Amino acid sequence: MMPKRHVILADIIKPSRLSKRTIQLFFLLSSLSCFHLPLLNAQVLDYIYITASEGNASGGHTALRFDNETYHFQHYDGGIIRLVKDPSNDFDFQYRYLENRTFHQASLDLNEQDYAQLHNHFSLRFLQQQQQDAIGKEIKLNIALLNSPPLDPQLKIWGAGLFNQQAVPRETVALTTDRIKQQIKAKYGAAYLANSIKRLKSEIDTLLPEPWPQKSLQFSEGSFSAIPYSFASHYLDTVSKLLLLETITIGAELNQQFYFSPEQSLFNLSQAEISKLKSFQKLLATNLVVLLNSQRPDWGSAAFILYARILSLDLAIESGKLVLLDTFKETSPVISKSEVSRYKAKFLRQQKNALSRIAQLKKNLFTQSDTPTEQAYSHLEMLSNYYHEREQGLQNQQSIRISGEQLLAKKSIPLPAELLPNLTQLERATHLARFEAYRININQQMQALYSYDLFTRNCVTEIMSTINQLSTENKHIQDLSQLTDKDIIAFIPFGSFHALSKDYTKKTLPSYRHQQLEKMYREENNALVFLREFNTLSASSYQYNDQDSSFLFFTDDTIWTRPIFGSINLIAATTMSLYGSLALPFDSGRALKDGTMGILMSLPELTFFNIRKGSYKHLSFPEN
Repeated sequence: MMPKRHVILADIIKPSRLSKRTIQLFFLLSSLSCFHLPLLNAQVLDYIYITASEGNASGGHTALRFDNETYHFQHYDGGIIRLVKDPSNDFDFQYRYLENRTFHQASLDLNEQDYAQLHNHFSLRFLQQQQQDAIGKEIKLNIALLNSPPLDPQLKIWGAGLFNQQAVPRETVALTTDRIKQQIKAKYGAAYLANSIKRLKSEIDTLLPEPWPQKSLQFSEGSFSAIPYSFASHYLDTVSKLLLLETITIGAELNQQFYFSPEQSLFNLSQAEISKLKSFQKLLATNLVVLLNSQRPDWGSAAFILYARILSLDLAIESGKLVLLDTFKETSPVISKSEVSRYKAKFLRQQKNALSRIAQLKKNLFTQSDTPTEQAYSHLEMLSNYYHEREQGLQNQQSIRISGEQLLAKKSIPLPAELLPNLTQLERATHLARFEAYRININQQMQALYSYDLFTRNCVTEIMSTINQLSTENKHIQDLSQLTDKDIIAFIPFGSFHALSKDYTKKTLPSYRHQQLEKMYREENNALVFLREFNTLSASSYQYNDQDSSFLFFTDDTIWTRPIFGSINLIAATTMSLYGSLALPFDSGRALKDGTMGILMSLPELTFFNIRKGSYKHLSFPEN
């Protein structure tokens, strides 16, 4: 087991560094462990049909659930279909809550050995595809580095953005950095920093791309392809180490952009809590010194993040309030201040709930007898980011990052221009041509292996095909794998669910809106609830948002009213389209697009078929 002090740093080890042998050994041990479990206890496998929705989901969707993990196939740009693994709670929140889609779930009891075998089969297939995707990204990274366009988004030094190299360091920062330097000197010698910086600069100057082994460029659906430690990754990792050691050498200050201290009194620190933070900071400083001699190739980025946390603790100890790093992803989605105002009640509720959870996390962090752990502190920091973003947005009436907070603050800077590869024009062209050939080869293989087809390679057929590749004696699993062969409409999500045998226990998990309606019908007059909630103008269970096309009446509640309500929706959408054609010069076609999509979504309703259900924005999971 990894020592506790390295738990969080392990989160940013690149997945591509896992060897084929390591992954296969993991699954071998997992499989062998199944034989030691009693086979009398059944495990439940869930096959889920998700009803249709607007946009790309008009045909519905399917998934296979193993308790806390849900596997499903998604169609991606480039015409390929890939296996996705989501935590089951996240999957439910996305589809049942945000997208407001009902689940039809069929459950089958399997003995533990067969269940584990099938689960491991999907896990292994997911890792294989992740490995293949990583190879494609690695090739693109090398092409970007060889092209070296200014500010290419792929060429980043992660963690370095947390520091301001130009700012004059405060006295406390200087003292902390001096202590770290003394620890480095004691452990590695007085000249360690200077000699390491010199060695890394020399390494950068001499790095050259090498041809990849052919086995890394050969994909198959059921095997791993080893990812070489490529020129680009090696180069960026080396630059990261160099910049980190230079940052420590000059004692750089934290970038004020990327730390904060919430105003709420909960974030104030007692003397006992400050004492705990001092012990925690001392532990992190020791970990940082050890990390400088790590064998992991990307220790530079990890050390940047660790060093930044050490300095943020300085600020907290000095001010008597928690000072936390900004952990939001650089690509976090942002919503406008007008939308913040529109959903103010929801954000206030989210802020209040987050504060309650922060209070518990803080209590747990400081009441334990041992020094706080990085993992516990990271969870507190991440949730505080969520809270603070809403606090600032509501107080200052400004836009907010709606999601993307992480356990670690991974702020980056572009690869400095003075540190771009020093290659001749001929060397650059030669290596670039090789990697372009790799890219074309990989893309062709991906198309051959994972090309999407509406009828023969979709979210249903790929689940069945993946199961079919498993050698099993279990009749239920065999029948599931042959479902699309035995039933002509089983390639459709709806058809596959209804083609399942009677051995499955079936139930319906209602969408978010239907959950709200059920509660209203229990607590209020049914006629009044219906009259208020059947339309989008007066409904309290729904608020129109720009993700939905124009419509007046909900048609997913009852079938018999669907053609009537659909006709009115069609008239409303047609009216919107006519208005949109007139407003085209003024709104960039937004109203026309909205009306046209409304027409498309209304037409199926005339034949008793519902697609559109209305979606929800900015919910908390679960929200009552």
